[in-house]
Amino acid sequence: MKSAHLFCLVVCLLFAAFVHAEDAQEVDDPVKLEQMKQLVLKDVKKACAPQRKQSNQEWEKMIMSSEANQMLVRNAVLAMKRNNLDGYWDAVSRVDCMEDY
Repeated sequence: MKSAHLFCLVVCLLFAAFVHAEDAQEVDDPVKLEQMKQLVLKDVKKACAPQRKQSNQEWEKMIMSSEANQMLVRNAVLAMKRNNLDGYWDAVSRVDCMEDY
């Protein structure tokens, strides 16, 4: 009976290690991070509704020129990774649209 418990414990630990390894690989993937950042910026642009005609790259540079906005975008990406919808929209809504610049 003791060996059965030990076997179950080993299987559970191996499964947990495997899942953790997959999660770590997804988080560190720079392509995935960039895609998530672009999704955040797309939602920010919808919320801001820029009045000036700018290319997406110019608008992104303007938004990301602020350290506060950079941190909010990072927080939104982190919330997205954690499936925290409230945290995501909180971060997106707090990004400064920088319309006065």
